[in-house]
Amino acid sequence: MSDGIDRAPSDDRPWFTSEGADPADSDPGDSDLGDSDPGDNGPGDNGPDDHLTAPVGTVLVWSDWARHDRIPARLGQAVADLARRLAGDMPKLSHRNPDGQELFDHDELLAVLGDALGEVAELCRRDWLTDASLSGALQATHNGAIVAAVAAEATGEEAVWQAGHWLTRAGEELRNAMWRRFHPAGDGRYRLRLRRGERSLLRRALVEHRQRLLDDSPEVSRLFPAGYGDATEETTEASKEFASLTRDDLMAGRLAALDLVEGSLEERTIDGETLSAWMRTLNDVRLVLGTTLEITDDQQPPPAPWDSSFPTWRVYALLGALVHEAVLALRSEL
Repeated sequence: MSDGIDRAPSDDRPWFTSEGADPADSDPGDSDLGDSDPGDNGPGDNGPDDHLTAPVGTVLVWSDWARHDRIPARLGQAVADLARRLAGDMPKLSHRNPDGQELFDHDELLAVLGDALGEVAELCRRDWLTDASLSGALQATHNGAIVAAVAAEATGEEAVWQAGHWLTRAGEELRNAMWRRFHPAGDGRYRLRLRRGERSLLRRALVEHRQRLLDDSPEVSRLFPAGYGDATEETTEASKEFASLTRDDLMAGRLAALDLVEGSLEERTIDGETLSAWMRTLNDVRLVLGTTLEITDDQQPPPAPWDSSFPTWRVYALLGALVHEAVLALRSEL
């Protein structure tokens, strides 16, 4: 492989933008998150979160930033370098699927990787991808990243690891572009791409949040922090005075933002002001649910699926993803 190792970008600027297909249009049901399991077509574990099948009608194009930073050419070069390395002497490879049901030997892994690299090389030459070609590209990046990781572990070569990182990042970017809920649509507007189950979850969560605000429930106290630090006799009085001056305005602002979000929940495109309201409001709901769930660390493991708090945790997790994606969409237009 080449001496200078070109590492995959580590920032969160999108490689692709979506030109069509709303996930709601291809959502097979009205389940909470609309996950689908396309089956296992390679040496990895294609669980329901992998989204290896593109929604019908999806069209992706390379983003302006990706073209400017030569991402297609750099990914293509990483793939070509890895293909040349495969043609040389390689340690014997083997890999067993995570479920332990299937063992891939050396020749099978090289064949899978060779096919994957060919598919990704084709991706790098295309200006746009449709749902049919996307499914192949998704499977290729998924399988290619797994086998590249196996090869990197066997060879101990940094360049092989980095080629695997390129494949992993490419797969992540494809999935993000297909399933990310907020996409810049030009002229300061954003395409809103929620699944039916997600809209239903959000609608219920927003109604409940409004009621908590109107009732001034203890759970919303986190949204109105004291104006001063540790509670002492002096700071307690000062905090009460601060609240008397600011709480009504803060409440009015939160209710107005909530109105914007609820009123645009069924829209397909929204403007930047409305997306900012989405970001603030969903983050508020997430903070309140986090308090209810007693979450003190983002790395805290989720409750068991049979636990009574699990449905609330699923909404909390969805809100976290939506807030993150809203931030990315707004940042991309700065």
